[in-house]
Amino acid sequence: MTTISRRDLELLFLGLGDTPDELLGSFGGITRLQKFIFLLEHEEGVIANKDGFEFTPYKAGPYSPKLYDDLEFLENLGLIESEVAAEATEEEAAEVDELTYEGLMGDSAESSEQQLSDGLGAADAYEERRYRLTPEGAKKVKDLVEGGKYQPVVDGIRKIKSKYGNHSLSDLLYHVYTKYPDMTTESEIKDRVLSHRRRK
Repeated sequence: MTTISRRDLELLFLGLGDTPDELLGSFGGITRLQKFIFLLEHEEGVIANKDGFEFTPYKAGPYSPKLYDDLEFLENLGLIESEVAAEATEEEAAEVDELTYEGLMGDSAESSEQQLSDGLGAADAYEERRYRLTPEGAKKVKDLVEGGKYQPVVDGIRKIKSKYGNHSLSDLLYHVYTKYPDMTTESEIKDRVLSHRRRK
């Protein structure tokens, strides 16, 4: 079984297209990224070492705070960058609320203030971010792919992107909610997501 760190997996996910030799280097929306990596674990069996992302049910379905932490770390390393793409969807806002809550309930006021001002807290809570590789990140992805060690991971990512890449966020959520109902127990948008398909 291939083992890979969460951060290398995220870099590969951001960088790979859904066909061989295609590098995209960009991915929009934290809710979409959360659901894609959840599906990668559950449908392709690609799980990062140290217990993966440990998804739990939350306001918009499966959620992992580790993903936010890793994205911030990769951005600080200069391997990815992000920009505000649009105002967050309701699903995006529901997930970012968790970060704001954790910041407010932290060990000290100083840590709370830092979290609320670091781009993942209250100031940017209702903005959707698009993540993309920097040139350094693209080189890292190229090295990971060409090394061949992570080919099963690469194949799994491409399968998930090929299968769900053209889904709207509503369709993606509908799939996750109907196939993995145990991940919807805390959802604040469950009724709206499940009624989406009936309205079509």
